Amino acid sequence: MRKLAWPILTLVLMAVSFVVGRKTGAFHNLPAIAATLPGAEADFSRELDARIRDRFPIGTNEETLIAYLAGEGFLPEWRRRDEPNTSAFIRNGLLCTDIVRVLWRADATGILREVSGSYASQCI
Repeated sequence: MRKLAWPILTLVLMAVSFVVGRKTGAFHNLPAIAATLPGAEADFSRELDARIRDRFPIGTNEETLIAYLAGEGFLPEWRRRDEPNTSAFIRNGLLCTDIVRVLWRADATGILREVSGSYASQCI
């Protein structure tokens, strides 16, 4: 009986953790543009980049992109000299952290000249 107690306890804890993760994950879902990325996780960054470029093509007003990012919960990142503007959405999970990042450059009139996206997952 003792030999079965630890495996059963482990399975119960795993099930509880899964349920808690599913229930609390809804409070901090990925943004719509990244939530339905198809295929393998290795291809997520490329697909996200294509989606960002399609939705916000070169020539789009920067304010449109910024408003979208703010509405989806992205947080601006500190800009370094001569680096593009960036905004990131970070979802911390139990074992993994998902990072959705959008990078862009705009000219003096606020028109996008470069835009791209990336996805990364860091697990312990």
